[in-house]
Amino acid sequence: MKTLWNGRFDSDEEVDLRLWQVIKEAKDMKENSGYCFVGYDTDDGVKRNQGREGAEGGSNSIRKAMQSFPKIDDLEIYDYKNLSNKNLEDAQEEYSNKIADVINKKNFPIGLGGGHDIAYGSYLGVRKAYPDSKIGIINFDTHLDMRPYDEGVSSGTSFKQILDSDKNAKYSIVGFKKQGNTKRLIETAKKYDALILDEAEEEEVIIESLKKYCDSVDIVYITFCVDVFDAVYAPGVSAPTVLGLDPRKGQRIFQEILKTKKVVCVDFAEVNPTYDIDMRTAKLVGVLIYNMMLNFKK
Repeated sequence: MKTLWNGRFDSDEEVDLRLWQVIKEAKDMKENSGYCFVGYDTDDGVKRNQGREGAEGGSNSIRKAMQSFPKIDDLEIYDYKNLSNKNLEDAQEEYSNKIADVINKKNFPIGLGGGHDIAYGSYLGVRKAYPDSKIGIINFDTHLDMRPYDEGVSSGTSFKQILDSDKNAKYSIVGFKKQGNTKRLIETAKKYDALILDEAEEEEVIIESLKKYCDSVDIVYITFCVDVFDAVYAPGVSAPTVLGLDPRKGQRIFQEILKTKKVVCVDFAEVNPTYDIDMRTAKLVGVLIYNMMLNFKK
């Protein structure tokens, strides 16, 4: 694990321990004990979607941002490491099997991307673990990612793929911005009865809408395309957003969804260290993850 996690060292005493000193490999996973990172270190889907390359380094960048955070008492944290397959379709299948394995062992998977095609992989893993459940997908994103895929899949097709193949799944988006979506994409989302929550909506309105949405499903899967956040806070993404979602508002909404206790998987996509500034984007994601683990212990 030292190749993925190796941070600041104070001592080996319990009071000084940091995440890098206590994180374990997924092969040592105990049932119902904690969280497990699953790396999705490919941006093949971003390239296919004509985005700027570099998100393949996102998984390790997020790990680096978190590695010196303090150990969390009474919580086991594991890492399933990165992919052996980088081709989009093969990567999604490999990754989905890891997600399903973590869930089947009654632990909580956290996907680290990588392109937003991670979303289809996470969905596949959740569906393998919960074959009969009604899945509510909540996408924190500027973009609907419901492009047609007649000529191939990409980082922009995941949610249309899911809804076309699974009538027991629902889709919602938080942080939507009109300038990032064509009329066709919006019409497609409405055709599938997607819940579209604009970035400019009041926080309380978004939270109440999502609570009702969560009530209508059995389980919830949350995915973050990190470009949902304003470019000041998240410059290192595949497609930066001007006047995007404020991270504090995003975190409050995120934690209100977690309080429903229906969330079974979370992932973070499009972190692109090539364009990051002082690891600002990776650190934002690291804090969101750490606060989730700290306040919602498995």
